[in-house]
Amino acid sequence: MAADKSIHVRASERSLVRRDLQGSNEVWDRLKSELEPGLRADESEFQAVSAQDVIRRSQGRSL
Repeated sequence: MAADKSIHVRASERSLVRRDLQGSNEVWDRLKSELEPGLRADESEFQAVSAQDVIRRSQGRSL
């Protein structure tokens, strides 16, 4: 009887891990789709900014 419960628990844990990994893969796929245009863009489309520029821009945003 204890072995049956142990098998059920392991199967249940595998299901949870599988679901968690699937969610992680979906998040990763979404992130990749958002980043890909920037990764494929020509270097001429970018502009140099300093750390101070980024800090100033971020201070203007409300969290």
